[in-house]
Amino acid sequence: MRALVFHGNLQYAEIPKAEIPKVIEKAYYPVINTLISKEIPFGLNLTGYTLDILPQDLISLIKEGIASGLIEVIGTSYTHAILPLLPLDRVEAQIQRDKEVKETRLEVSPKGFWLPELAYDPIIPAILKDNGYEYLFADGEAMLFSNHLNSAIKPIKPLYPHLIKAQRGEGLVYINYLLGLRELKKAVGMAFSGKVTLEAVKEIEAIPVWVAVNTAVMLGIGYFPLMNPKKVARWIKDKEEILLYGTDIEFLGYRDIAGYKMSVKGLLELLKELNTEITLPSKLKHSGKKLYLRTSSWAPDKSLKIWTEDEGNARLNMLSWSLKRELAFFAENSDARGWEPLPERRLDAFKAIYKAWRGGDGEY
Repeated sequence: MRALVFHGNLQYAEIPKAEIPKVIEKAYYPVINTLISKEIPFGLNLTGYTLDILPQDLISLIKEGIASGLIEVIGTSYTHAILPLLPLDRVEAQIQRDKEVKETRLEVSPKGFWLPELAYDPIIPAILKDNGYEYLFADGEAMLFSNHLNSAIKPIKPLYPHLIKAQRGEGLVYINYLLGLRELKKAVGMAFSGKVTLEAVKEIEAIPVWVAVNTAVMLGIGYFPLMNPKKVARWIKDKEEILLYGTDIEFLGYRDIAGYKMSVKGLLELLKELNTEITLPSKLKHSGKKLYLRTSSWAPDKSLKIWTEDEGNARLNMLSWSLKRELAFFAENSDARGWEPLPERRLDAFKAIYKAWRGGDGEY
């Protein structure tokens, strides 16, 4: 069996706010409606903030999927905050606010938790367990590299550096792409099946999210050069009890990668090629593995540097900590500190901090 999870965040760093209605029309509606109509079960991880601004007819469609047993609602942080960068009281506030929204709008209490950017530290499972969560999603590749805990002594190297270079348009792009495909196929082969138990402040079950598998699926269903659903199916045919897709819903119908746009139709083609049973994420079997997961994320080097090292990010993080309990949720939004954030997204966080500092509620 295999599973699907779709992550939705309408505070997406690279999407203009004016485009939100188009994102909902081009990605959210067709993906959710198609999978429900085809009776394909899936996990749905929408931030509480996203749920708060979705149109009511889409909320009704999601509730229909929940009632029919096709949708497993997954919790996350309310404004997609990077939890290891927050004080513990703010970690819990983000978790609780998101859960409250889902209980109110969807009338369901999620049991699985999606770590934003899969950013993790060993105390987060304890806070999740304290708030009724039973399992989480974590980066599978970070699990492979957790045998050494000090990245200052032994940095983690990306598994497919040439593909990353090709995506960034660096060097001889096509050559980097070809080399990257070889690296990617090897990385897919490293993925193991099933859930694991994480040794943490409080033990918790975790479903590995394999970035290499996600990437291969995206390249295949997007018909990138030398890639298609049939080829990807061959790459992953022996990978049972895994997530086939565990990333942004916006990539299916709205947002392209290097000019190639994926669709739910392409995903259906892959499922047909695999001839596999799709199940809800929580139903995936346990691998029998028990391990320690280092503080990490699903960035290529598994670190938190993307959200900390830039001067603007460092300033936002420092100001967020200084405000502590008075801080508004919107100042903690990770997409103000994202991979390549738009100025308006970054400004939203600075505005929220300013309003909170002046004694307002920090909403914008």
